[in-house]
Amino acid sequence: MDLPLLSALFIAFAMTLYVLLDGFDLGVGALLLFQPDEALRDRMVDSITPTWDGNETWLIMAGVGLLAGFPIAYGILLPAFYIPLIAMLLSLGLRGVSFEFRYQVDRGRRIWDVAFGIGSILAALFQGLIVGALIQGVAVTGEHFSGSVFDVFRPFCALTAVAVLSGYVVLGAGWLHLKASAKLQHFAESSLSVGTPIFAGLAVVTCIAGILVQPRVQAAWAAYPVVLGMITSVFFVVVAVLLRSVGREPAIRPFLQGLILFACGVAGLAIVIFPYIVPFQLSLWEAASATLSHVFMLAGAVVVTPIVLAYSAFAYHVFRGKTPEEGWES
Repeated sequence: MDLPLLSALFIAFAMTLYVLLDGFDLGVGALLLFQPDEALRDRMVDSITPTWDGNETWLIMAGVGLLAGFPIAYGILLPAFYIPLIAMLLSLGLRGVSFEFRYQVDRGRRIWDVAFGIGSILAALFQGLIVGALIQGVAVTGEHFSGSVFDVFRPFCALTAVAVLSGYVVLGAGWLHLKASAKLQHFAESSLSVGTPIFAGLAVVTCIAGILVQPRVQAAWAAYPVVLGMITSVFFVVVAVLLRSVGREPAIRPFLQGLILFACGVAGLAIVIFPYIVPFQLSLWEAASATLSHVFMLAGAVVVTPIVLAYSAFAYHVFRGKTPEEGWES
């Protein structure tokens, strides 16, 4: 049994769920800056209140999996991404503080809403910087990071950061389209109509730029033209369908289609990077820890993953349907 491959699949599974689940509440946070009505901002926050903190559990599980299963990769990637990782965690912390304080104040709630929105945007941008740096490649000498901590601020990384943010906005607008009613749903429809073409355009530019800055991306297209072509085709078909779904029933369609768009992006990224765990320097097997570490990690994953999935499913089931006009406590 190929334990490093199984461990990598678990990490990829956890990261994919994190992107899909936390992506929409980061998008809702970003859209909060564009909603002038305080009552509607309350409904936007209410829509993510029951689930937003639990979504970040998957990020922790992926990080633990990387440390336990691939300590060499962890030791390379952590110093390479010190700045965006620390900044992302601080941004997520700002979101958490703002989220709590906005419910405790009668005056000045707008200030905490702005802080929540800025924290959401910064967290999304720093995640995008990391994605861009992974695609562009990490400088490695032996088993150590040999580049600069400022490598993540290259133009291509900035492009992927904006693309990830725009994608999260589409996911967030799709979530509001599902959960909101009346005026807020109109806001969600407007956000989808504007955000979806921007996201699609940035995705195209990012793919082309990725081929130019990293020869391995071009090599992946040469090696898997059919698979990558199918993923790209599905992406743009879903974009077209999503734009036609705005304002129509069932209200869940734009959100599901946004999830498919991100799934296409994750699948394409996985095909380009595999079999590397440190792109494009160390493979899964070169960076793998001892067999016993993989056994313990995978055993833990087998126990914990169903519990987290069951909890998440229960939370989404209990708080299904439209968000009440007076909040979930009404």
